[in-house]
Amino acid sequence: MMKQRIVAFLILLVFSVIGMKSLKAQQNTGKENETIFIWGGDINLKFVEYIADLTAKENPKICYLPTASADNQDNINYWGSICNELKLDSIILKVWVSSSEKNQSFEDILLNSDAIVVGGGNTLNMLGIWKAQRIDTILKKALKKGIVIAGGSAGSICWFQNGISDSRPLHLSIVDGLGILPYSNCPHYSQESRKELYHQMILERKIPFGYANDELAGILFKNGKATEFVSQSNEHNSYFVSIEKGKIKSQKVESGILLKKNALPEGSYSSLSVKKKINDLLDINDTLSPLNAYVSEMKSSLLNNPDINEAKKNKVLNIGMQKIFVYDNKIAGIVNDAYLDSWGYGLWYFYNCKGVWTSMGEDIGGATEFDSEIVFREKAKIIIKRAEERLDCH
Repeated sequence: MMKQRIVAFLILLVFSVIGMKSLKAQQNTGKENETIFIWGGDINLKFVEYIADLTAKENPKICYLPTASADNQDNINYWGSICNELKLDSIILKVWVSSSEKNQSFEDILLNSDAIVVGGGNTLNMLGIWKAQRIDTILKKALKKGIVIAGGSAGSICWFQNGISDSRPLHLSIVDGLGILPYSNCPHYSQESRKELYHQMILERKIPFGYANDELAGILFKNGKATEFVSQSNEHNSYFVSIEKGKIKSQKVESGILLKKNALPEGSYSSLSVKKKINDLLDINDTLSPLNAYVSEMKSSLLNNPDINEAKKNKVLNIGMQKIFVYDNKIAGIVNDAYLDSWGYGLWYFYNCKGVWTSMGEDIGGATEFDSEIVFREKAKIIIKRAEERLDCH
């Protein structure tokens, strides 16, 4: 009898363990696809492309919520231009609507999307409207359904417990979010006023530890945990902000750099540091190298112009060439400081046409030499294609 009871007990124990594992598996399954991507500024092409990739679908349908900007038409038009360039199927969820049987419900729109992107603006007003229209509840359903949720600025704060916002008339303040992510949040972290208030509120224990982002830095959360950090520039970063030994600890997190598709892979091109001024190379009169071609271009188009005044001439002579990037001995980019006081580094392209490096025009590289390298990597193949269509180099 005792033996039978022991056997029965062991069988019951085995089934209990199996049942617990099964329950845990079900719980994990229900949350395994919860994906939220946030960043510090407003919507831009690279982040939208990243979101589209997160859906793992060839032609994802992406819903844009411009609620925070009061369904601003300029923002909607800008969103449309991004989707057109990326060839994405998009739908706009507007909250300023009039009842009609022809309208789709908010739930139909949101739950039939592959990704949902929330634009920037007034976080407080947006959340008030969402709650009045029960959009907040639908968004939580969408997340559990495996739909990718994303946004920057107001579209970032809303997923957290709370964050630093400019939603009220006089001062920056704390705004409560939907609490899906159990942290606080500070977008636009490079702005000192936001950073100082964020640190103060954490120190005073008025908000929990959390994540902060510069405008072009983003964080991917899977099932409530940060799993990937990305940025469009080495000048824009993400941070985890906490308290250590009674003081604020703002820990910068290493981020991967986002590149457009078809960008040159790392290591496929050469980089040469120059650090020379036009004035140092005035003896050059040929186009047999990218550097020579750039100097010759400056001389022929600017310095040899009889109408150039002395101030303009001195400015050209003092243009500094910082780096040269060359890909496949076909295309080169000259990083220069001609516009550093206004737009950033210049990037002048040259194409190797039968041994003669031919000008293909200039571009703005960005705030840093690193940004200029990213632009070169992303545009090199485009410039090559353009040169092959325009020039007879065969």
